[in-house]
Amino acid sequence: MTRQQTAPCADATNLPAEVYFETVNQAPLAISITDTQSRILYVNAAFTEVTGYSLEEVQGQHTRMLSAGKTPSCLYGELWANLLKQQVWSGRLVNKRKDQRHYLAELTITPVISESGETSHYLAMHRDITRLQKLNQELDNQRTLTESIIKTSPVATLLIDNLGKVRFENPAVEQLCLILGCDTQALTTVLAKRLGLVFRESPDFSGLELRYDIPGIGTPRWLSCSGSSLQLWQSDASFNQEQAYDCLLLTLNDITDLKVQQQEVRINALMARLAENELVHSMREALNGAIYQLQRPLNITGAAAAIQEKRCGQDDPLHQTLLEVRASCQRAIDTLHHALPGIPTKRKMPLNLNELLREVLSLYTERLLADGVIIDWQPCNTLPSVLGDDISLCNLFKQLLDNSLNAMSDHRTRNRELLIQTERLADAVRVQISDTGPGIASENRHKVFEPFFSTRKNPSKRGGMGLVLAQDVANDHGATIEIERIGEPGCRFVLTFPSLSTL
Repeated sequence: MTRQQTAPCADATNLPAEVYFETVNQAPLAISITDTQSRILYVNAAFTEVTGYSLEEVQGQHTRMLSAGKTPSCLYGELWANLLKQQVWSGRLVNKRKDQRHYLAELTITPVISESGETSHYLAMHRDITRLQKLNQELDNQRTLTESIIKTSPVATLLIDNLGKVRFENPAVEQLCLILGCDTQALTTVLAKRLGLVFRESPDFSGLELRYDIPGIGTPRWLSCSGSSLQLWQSDASFNQEQAYDCLLLTLNDITDLKVQQQEVRINALMARLAENELVHSMREALNGAIYQLQRPLNITGAAAAIQEKRCGQDDPLHQTLLEVRASCQRAIDTLHHALPGIPTKRKMPLNLNELLREVLSLYTERLLADGVIIDWQPCNTLPSVLGDDISLCNLFKQLLDNSLNAMSDHRTRNRELLIQTERLADAVRVQISDTGPGIASENRHKVFEPFFSTRKNPSKRGGMGLVLAQDVANDHGATIEIERIGEPGCRFVLTFPSLSTL
């Protein structure tokens, strides 16, 4: 080594003894030096502050005077086994202060080895970690309690980071996924779409209800969702700084039973409103039919009166009689027009077509069972809302279902199946209602929307205004209805509604 390299070491070894003494005495750790028999020879100021004993009080005393008698003897055996091997020992002991109060000491004992290789002294350093230990215990207890509550809670709980990755899930999540027929990641994807979550900047929310439709199952599941944004910390790879990342604590409570009860009340109210609405439309249909039937003789009578007037003049008795008949017919038509019941007020609001279709299907339960019709229900789980009147749209779907069921019943279709699908488009919602009936011939696909036109063998069973009503409702909602033939046999109604986001 060069002179410059050895100089610092030479300076260090030449430090005055007072520097070493003051360094030890002013150290923040409680330091004691003992002989090989554990008799105390020296303690520093921090030792006195921790234990309450001064140097004069402990000098020459055995270190066992600090023991509270609560440390397991096996720990002391381990301690001495290490020291006799001239190895450093570290551990925790229960000590007592001068005022007899106990405290937990985190202790490190180092053998001081002489030049001859013998242990001459022991250097002990300890600190009072009673408060730290208590805080750690409280933290552990709180963590255990929290984990126990979350794990045993029937409410599904997930922790999702800002990348959409699930960091934690309790057992209730697995049970919920089994019911929904999906895995956790698929569930979070649906939640993100339906709730509009952006996991990096998710605002807190509570009690948001989400409908989860399960393909092939008529009854959906209802979830009450609540979310709280959290900021967690982690050290980076260099351990020089901590980085924060945002998370979302999401809870999902299955409220299907409650929604089913509410749905039953709603179905009963819907049945009453639909019955009232159908009665009004039936009356309007009957009166419009009567008006339609009177309009032709009125026209014929008017034409005959005009011809008779040209032949015989205005004073001709037959001409006068024809005029009276025409006036009478007109008065009857006017009376029927006045008797037409008013169209019910429509209240348009955001609606989920899955929900409306399921409600309408529930009205047909007995008929479907009696007719042996198999329902294939294929809803879209992420269906956007449409703006519309619920009663009008329920009537629309009811008329289409009636048409399909009547077609399969009249032609005694052996395999009676009804497929109902909903689909999310870029700016619209598509509904398809397909049946295995005889279908509608291409030349009749536009006529079926004309008043009183029917392809049924006995059209008197039904007034013939059902599809007219369906077309009127569709037009009022900016929707389109198309009829497709799907093989032999089969017919499909395709309805396309503008989604709420495009209005």
